[in-house]
Amino acid sequence: MNEYKRLRFTLYPTGLFVGFAISLLIPSIGVVQKYLGILGVAVYIAIASLVLLIGYKYVFTRFASMVTDKQILWLTSATFLFLLVVFFLVYPLANSGVLGKGSDRDEALNIATTELLKGRYPYYPKTYLGNPISPLPGSLLLAVPFVLLGNSAYQNFFWLFAFLFGMSSFFQDRRLALLLLLVILALSPVVLHEFVTGGDFLANSIFVLLFVIWMVSAIPQPRFSSWRKSLLAVFLGVGLASRANFILILPLVFSALMQSAGWKSAAKYSAITCLTLGLIVVPFYLYDPQGFSPLHTVNKLAQFQSVLPFAGIIVPLVTGVVASTLSLQQNSNLHVLLRNCAIVLALPVLSGTILQSIKTANLDFSFTDFGLSFLFFGAVAFSPILYGNNRSATYR
Repeated sequence: MNEYKRLRFTLYPTGLFVGFAISLLIPSIGVVQKYLGILGVAVYIAIASLVLLIGYKYVFTRFASMVTDKQILWLTSATFLFLLVVFFLVYPLANSGVLGKGSDRDEALNIATTELLKGRYPYYPKTYLGNPISPLPGSLLLAVPFVLLGNSAYQNFFWLFAFLFGMSSFFQDRRLALLLLLVILALSPVVLHEFVTGGDFLANSIFVLLFVIWMVSAIPQPRFSSWRKSLLAVFLGVGLASRANFILILPLVFSALMQSAGWKSAAKYSAITCLTLGLIVVPFYLYDPQGFSPLHTVNKLAQFQSVLPFAGIIVPLVTGVVASTLSLQQNSNLHVLLRNCAIVLALPVLSGTILQSIKTANLDFSFTDFGLSFLFFGAVAFSPILYGNNRSATYR
């Protein structure tokens, strides 16, 4: 029994459906509550779940089997044309505050990357809302081409296209890749919200996902040279040097490599990833530990100390223990790795949501916006739900 069938047998269909629904819906409930309130959240979950169920029963399999290559080309072009038009129409309005409060995450990345390009320390300035710069240096490095083009917000468009390209290779089927992207765009409003406000969470979650997939897929393959594998390990190191929460998936990546390529290769390429991560982050921290503003993100959980003493320590520690435990139970299946990554990245978000609700004595889902970190991991991990009962594809 191959790895795909084993995953399908243990999770299909209820587990896959629930996992896929959670991955797509939970990250969006904060945005929905912001504009439509608690009732809107209930309606959103009900309608989105029903649409997903109808899609699974009647639409997904037909789409994947009936759409031609020419139609896929036109649908892909239409999808990105739609995104392009929406961005250039809505982004200026959102950025100016006409539609909602917008986001200052794009400005934070623009300011910090510009400072870096000018040879200055990037973590001293603040955004127009008075917020410190949050992204780690890896995000700044990856944003350089887009800042040079005029705006870091452009990276979301690029990485959505890269996601489609990467999934086409992952599934070995452009239909399934486009179907997954369309389902995400249709059922996860947080993705479009982040896209039109120019925030970097969207690009951040996608490039870490792709770097994980590319590295873990390539290293066991003899046809790839050592330098290419090392380059992919460097890319993952840069990706993990974007936000601290992604570092928690390192034990899972190491375990997956050990299962598929042996402990020597796992140790070698994981060491390259960790070395890259350290070389990028540590010099900026040592230059001015007090001015290294990404450290303020620790307070995202520390703010709940009145509810859970030492929350800023306990939640990451428990998440790390969960990551280590899951790493001991992994096999070489890439879907299992991505599922475990989604679980590990979701734990701090769900913990923060619960603690926020207790602290405010109300259902407060604002913390779920950070769920973009696990949305794409979970969507790909549970993507076999898109293929219906008749799909017999094999996986890596």
